[in-house]
Amino acid sequence: MKPRASVIIPTYNRRELLRRALLALAESTVPFEDFEVIVVDDGSTDGTTEMINSLGLPYDLAYERHERKGPAGARNLAIKLARGEIMIFIDSDILVVPEFVGAHLAAHKEPKVVAVGPVVHTDNLDDPYSTPFKLTDISGAFFATGNASVAKEHLLEAGLFDEAFNQYGWEDLELGHRLRKLGLRKVKVPEAVGYHYKERLKVASLPRHRRREWERGRMAVVFVEKDPSWATRLQVEMSPIMFGLDRLLSIGNWPNAQCTQRWLQALEDRGWHWLVRVLVRLITHHDYMEGMREALREREGARKGRLSDN
Repeated sequence: MKPRASVIIPTYNRRELLRRALLALAESTVPFEDFEVIVVDDGSTDGTTEMINSLGLPYDLAYERHERKGPAGARNLAIKLARGEIMIFIDSDILVVPEFVGAHLAAHKEPKVVAVGPVVHTDNLDDPYSTPFKLTDISGAFFATGNASVAKEHLLEAGLFDEAFNQYGWEDLELGHRLRKLGLRKVKVPEAVGYHYKERLKVASLPRHRRREWERGRMAVVFVEKDPSWATRLQVEMSPIMFGLDRLLSIGNWPNAQCTQRWLQALEDRGWHWLVRVLVRLITHHDYMEGMREALREREGARKGRLSDN
């Protein structure tokens, strides 16, 4: 018997978080035959495959592994493998409540909807469900794959995720634009809560955060190429004002100075975590803007090359 829903989870080097996410789904209040879970591993090297093989889960779990293509390619493969009518998207660092699947399924009693559940950010991995919903957890996104569902037929009609987004960021919002143009409307599903684990910021993990924001800046340029409206440009902060503000806030190139990391570590050691968070936000935002600048320069160079060839 075909399941009613397919829960889509792309993953990359998140073995322990993924394990917890899969176990959380095993607490679902709906019958286990009502849904399947499809995990697409985007080239993990941390033993994810062995962890998956060691689990005994009460629902059908399909696991596929391919080499790095980015989250868009991973989700597209999962959608193609899916047997359900409703695609429910979460990330591999999201732990859901038992009512999660049932609430998403109930939302699709109405036709042509994108159902969106709340995402609560937490750094409490021991008891994430104790974290209260905060103002900073509010999202106005039409379709964000941290906690959303849509019928498979609408995804196919829209053309699935654009695999030009081969690094981190923006691929779900871009697909959301296309789903909206098909006439789908957004409905909120407050019962379908997902708890997003975000490791408490440490200076030692700063290089990883910087790399991710640099990738997100590059993918912002792809987003604007797909939808060059001013609304999208403002959404991704691609404007002369924002580029100028970034130059001002990073004057002297202090985010990349050799002493900056030592300075941040000293602040962290003294317990000035609020100041570390402010400075890291400035640094990673500069990386985001630099990712955009680099991608824009590459495209301008390619354009000039085409003109010279002609």
